[in-house]
Amino acid sequence: MIKTEVVIVGAGPAGLGCAALLKQMGIEDTELVVLEKGEIGQTFLQWPESMRFITPSFPSNGYHQTDLNAITPDTSPAFSIGKEHLDGKEYAQYLSMITQHYNIKVETNTCLKRVVNLADEDGFELETESMTIRCNYLIWAGGEFHTPNLSAFRGAELCKHNSEISQWNDLDKGEYLVIGGYESGVDAAYNLANTGNKVTVLDFIGNDDTNTYDPSLVLSPYTAERLANLSSRGNVELDDKFRVESVVKEDNGYTVTSSCGKVISSKFPPINCTGFDINLGPVSKLFDYQANGYPSINKFDESSKVSNLFLAGSRLYHDPTLLCFIYKFRGRFFAPCSVIGEELALDMSILRHYKKSGMILNDLDCCVEQECFC
Repeated sequence: MIKTEVVIVGAGPAGLGCAALLKQMGIEDTELVVLEKGEIGQTFLQWPESMRFITPSFPSNGYHQTDLNAITPDTSPAFSIGKEHLDGKEYAQYLSMITQHYNIKVETNTCLKRVVNLADEDGFELETESMTIRCNYLIWAGGEFHTPNLSAFRGAELCKHNSEISQWNDLDKGEYLVIGGYESGVDAAYNLANTGNKVTVLDFIGNDDTNTYDPSLVLSPYTAERLANLSSRGNVELDDKFRVESVVKEDNGYTVTSSCGKVISSKFPPINCTGFDINLGPVSKLFDYQANGYPSINKFDESSKVSNLFLAGSRLYHDPTLLCFIYKFRGRFFAPCSVIGEELALDMSILRHYKKSGMILNDLDCCVEQECFC
């Protein structure tokens, strides 16, 4: 039995960002454990080799402008790695530097099997394959890459999800269908076209889909530029009125049918780029859920159902804002950490530095009323 104060599940940007903040608050090594079922930055290590960050990194800390992909105010992936659009392995390297610099204890290759809310006592009991842990505070930062969306349409399980592809040039040459025209869909089409394939991208873009400034809903400039380059090649087509209803495997390939009855076929399994499902693993039952399926949380990003269970990362949703990018959800590291720091009597002065650096996000309408005049 291991007893500690705080357990963070996930050694990605959300988990390590919270851990680094707690370390700067002065939490003792014996009071904090980070559990990771793979290696540090496992999600990024699984990215296809050609995938890049769509959010640019700039070594601008000297001008008091924090790197958009940094998880602490005084670090910069761009400065450390020397690139603007990092690939997955490079960002995982940055995360490893974070653990070393802040001396964060990470138990890698440790799969969390069960979490019990100790209703008659304070805290939680966690079981892994090799240990049992008692803690008073639990931060879930497990990410989403491990649960691809297989419910967006009938037959989604027959497709090949983009997260399953390590190298695009390993695929057989031919004509491919890509389902989903957002960031991952354009990335798939771009890389398929670059490796000599013909691609049709299937998506349904409504009239109101571009009436927003929220980068969670519109293409980033990086992706839009790549899409513009594709349009001049002639081997990529976009059908933006094709809402996929079903995929069926036939003797000679796959048939994709739209909601209005339009049919298109492919020799190869369609590439599913519809994102990821919400799955909080062993803490799923310790959260209530909003109407849209996102976990229900209070103003401290704490479960509305169980005290001292916090959520960090890309599944944070405060209506109407989805905090799905690093530069968004890092502004919420302070929420669970301020509660924990207050109750453990840690040094809270570091929060002034975070606020000055723009890494405390209290205004959750940040992407709603924003306007760009030119």
